[in-house]
Amino acid sequence: MYLYNMTKNLTNKIFIREEDKFIPMGHGIDHEANNSNHGKQQKHEQHSQHHQQQQQQHHQQLPISNHYNVNLQYDSITPEAGRQTKLILSVTEQKSGNPIREYELVHDKLMHLIIVNEDLSYFAHIHPTFEDHSESFTIVHTFPESGRYKLWIDFKPKGGNQTLVAFRINVTGHPIHKPAALVHDRKYTKESLDRKYQISLKLPEKLAAHNDADIVFSISDVEGRPVTDLEPLMGAGGHSVIISSDIREFLHVHPTEEVDHSWKGGPDISFRSNFPKPGLYKAWGQFQHQGRLVVADFNLKVS
Repeated sequence: MYLYNMTKNLTNKIFIREEDKFIPMGHGIDHEANNSNHGKQQKHEQHSQHHQQQQQQHHQQLPISNHYNVNLQYDSITPEAGRQTKLILSVTEQKSGNPIREYELVHDKLMHLIIVNEDLSYFAHIHPTFEDHSESFTIVHTFPESGRYKLWIDFKPKGGNQTLVAFRINVTGHPIHKPAALVHDRKYTKESLDRKYQISLKLPEKLAAHNDADIVFSISDVEGRPVTDLEPLMGAGGHSVIISSDIREFLHVHPTEEVDHSWKGGPDISFRSNFPKPGLYKAWGQFQHQGRLVVADFNLKVS
C-alpha cells in the first residue's frame, strides 16, 4: 500500500489496479519483478511476465488504473553492481496495447524515477528521457551494490491520469550490500551529502499516523549561515520523498507554497504530509543552490 501526497487537488482521481479491484491513488500494488525467478509459477499470471528479448531483461507491471500497462526493460540479463545499466520504460494502453507517445509535465518533468535499496541506505531520484518519435523513456543508471532495490515510476499521459507504479528488482555482483536496520536516531541536523551545507528538520512535537503534519527543512551553509537564495527545483522550492522502513509506504511531497522560475528563497522550506500508518520512515529533502543539488536524509518515528 502506497501513499502519494499532492499539494493541490488533481482534476481526475488517480487509480491503480490491484488484481481486479480498482482503488484510488494513495493505495497501490507491491509488484515483484524478481529477475531470479524465471521459471517460478506466479499466482496471477498478469502480475509478472519474464522473457529474454534482444539480450534485455523484461518485466511487465500489473496493469495500472483502467488505462495503462507499464513495462521495465534493462540492457543486460541482470543488472550488475558498479556497471552502467540502461533502463527502458514504456507505457501502453491496456485495452489496445498501443504505446503512449504524449505526456504532461509532473513537477516540471515528464517522468520521475525514484530508486531505493531494501534498507533505504541508497536513494536516487532521476528523470528518464523521452526522445522525439520514441515509444519509451530511457536512462542509464549505476547501482552501487548488489541486493534488492525498489523503483517507483511517476508519470501522466496527456489527458490521462497521473500514475504511480512500483517494481522490485535484484542486482547481482560486488560489492554485496549488507542491510542494516533503520533506527530512530533522533538526529535532526545533518550535513548534506557533499558536506557543504547543514540541513535541519523541524517536526511537530508528535508525528501521528493519519494526521496532517508540517515538516520544515532549514538550509544553512557549512558554517551555519542561513541560505536565503535557494533556487527552484522541479518547479518548486524543494522536494521530499518519504518511505517507510518496510518500503511499502511511499510519500512524494512538495512544498506547501508554489514558486515561479525566478524564485529565490530559504532558509526554511515547509512540506505538509500525512503518514498512512505508524512506524519508522526515512525522509529525504532535496533543494537547489547556485545550480548545486543539496540533499540530506532523516529517520522519523510515527506513532
